[in-house]
Amino acid sequence: MKFEDFSFKLNNLLIFNKTNLRLLEKKESNLDLNIKYWKKSGKIISLKKGWYLLAEKYEKESEKDSYLEFIANKLIEPSYLSGEYVLSKYGVLTEAVTSITSMTTMSGKEIKNKLATFRYYSISDKLFRGYKTKKKRGNMIIFEAELSKALFDFLYVRFFRNQIINKKSVEYLRINWENISAKDFEKSRAYLKETRSRRMMVLYDIIKNKYYAD
Repeated sequence: MKFEDFSFKLNNLLIFNKTNLRLLEKKESNLDLNIKYWKKSGKIISLKKGWYLLAEKYEKESEKDSYLEFIANKLIEPSYLSGEYVLSKYGVLTEAVTSITSMTTMSGKEIKNKLATFRYYSISDKLFRGYKTKKKRGNMIIFEAELSKALFDFLYVRFFRNQIINKKSVEYLRINWENISAKDFEKSRAYLKETRSRRMMVLYDIIKNKYYAD
């Protein structure tokens, strides 16, 4: 199969998998050789095993951040953007973020490829909420946590199980609390009823007393 024919037929797909390719090339051995060559020549980019995108399509994309967010949602489903990545977008974190972080009901995982590092943290079904749907051009639909849920997920990942909880550990979070309103903090705190975690309750009490006391 010529790459030009292949790319023309799949150009409407933001990402694609081997199942899509089998519709165009029935012979598995030929398909594997083509994929290997196209990856080596830089015509396609491997996102994870069996999932790819057209390199030229990505290079021409003007909204690369949205493209990466869409990819993050798709590499593990279901998932939504949250934690450090979303907090950084709101100017809440004082340090740079080096990966795209998401929450999922699947097992936690890290996926690295040429485009980015994608980190997924596991959360229960009852906590898999508090996110919104963003529609971008090019059929991109992105699921992203609201600020209050992104904060909860960020704290949940760090403190739900093992890390010591005290005033010092809260200060080490490097969070611009002034960029989180009291209303958003209380919305975040409301998710505690789904965890019944004494540790998380203590954590939120420390934060409230330190940053949101009347």
